[in-house]
Amino acid sequence: MTVDALREAFLLDLGYSRADAAEPDVVEEHEGAFLRWLNEAYARAVRRLYGRRAAEALAPLHLGDEEPELLPEALHAALADYAAARGQEGRGNAQEASGLYASYERALAEAAGGRIRPGFAAWDAL
Repeated sequence: MTVDALREAFLLDLGYSRADAAEPDVVEEHEGAFLRWLNEAYARAVRRLYGRRAAEALAPLHLGDEEPELLPEALHAALADYAAARGQEGRGNAQEASGLYASYERALAEAAGGRIRPGFAAWDAL
């Protein structure tokens, strides 16, 4: 998925309709936070699947036609879920945020398929 497609999924997860998600003022309002959270999700996923060095060497996503190339296509939508979880959390919608975080984590666990290092701990991500 491209950054533009991920942005649309992010806005839909925030509760916008498809028509509203295409409005330039809605896109502009969320652009900075969306890119920050999308890149955070991308780096976390790459780190979890490929290690710290791969995540540190990662170039952030910026342009609408860029794709998170290091991740399998099946994980792309999960990045939008993570970004939307951050947005819902900021709005005080803890229940919606926890569901979106769980979706992201579930997708990562399925993608890892046993490739996660045995010593991996949540503390490594801090």
